[in-house]
Amino acid sequence: MELDSLKYVWRTLESAPAPEKSREQISALLRKRSGSAVARMQRNLRGELILILATYTPTILFYFLEFDGKLSGISWAFILLLAILAVYFHRKNKLLRAMQCAEHTLRSSLQQQIHTLKKYIRFYVQAGTIMIPIMTIFTWLIIRWKFPPAPGADLFYQISGSPWWQHPLTWIALLIPVTAGIYFVNLWYVNRLYGQHIRKLQELLREMEEEFS
Repeated sequence: MELDSLKYVWRTLESAPAPEKSREQISALLRKRSGSAVARMQRNLRGELILILATYTPTILFYFLEFDGKLSGISWAFILLLAILAVYFHRKNKLLRAMQCAEHTLRSSLQQQIHTLKKYIRFYVQAGTIMIPIMTIFTWLIIRWKFPPAPGADLFYQISGSPWWQHPLTWIALLIPVTAGIYFVNLWYVNRLYGQHIRKLQELLREMEEEFS
């Protein structure tokens, strides 16, 4: 975003009744793809959506088509996740589009929009982290239900023992650090896609507050 140009136009808009030309200038500056932080976040959002579709679609098809359809419940779980993500992406995209609109008092509306966007991103990080253990446990339960062990196998397992990596407690213990690691990966991921651009907008708002205080 061309901060100096935007600050000049914004100062003109705030200090006097805004002519239509000034509002058009602000709108044009905010929508400029080469420098707009909002436009970059919109492109990143579309890239996220493509990546998720490319990842989830093969998984859904795999569990629908393989194992004689016995594990289709896992596919439906991923479809439910896709539906939730679709609502999330739609709302975030709608917010980003609103952030490029100059129909309202720009400074106050942008402050509120940035606050809402940060809430969306915080939800995305938390939900994306919690999803890992939930989906892992759900998948294990589905497999256990559809492919139960042979009669007496559980008793034999307890008596004879088995390799450490086959024990459920081992997988639960491994799931804890993996989930923690996913949390920090999600933080890095959203910061790279959105955080740096949000900070640019917040920097602009701080400069505006200092100038008008």
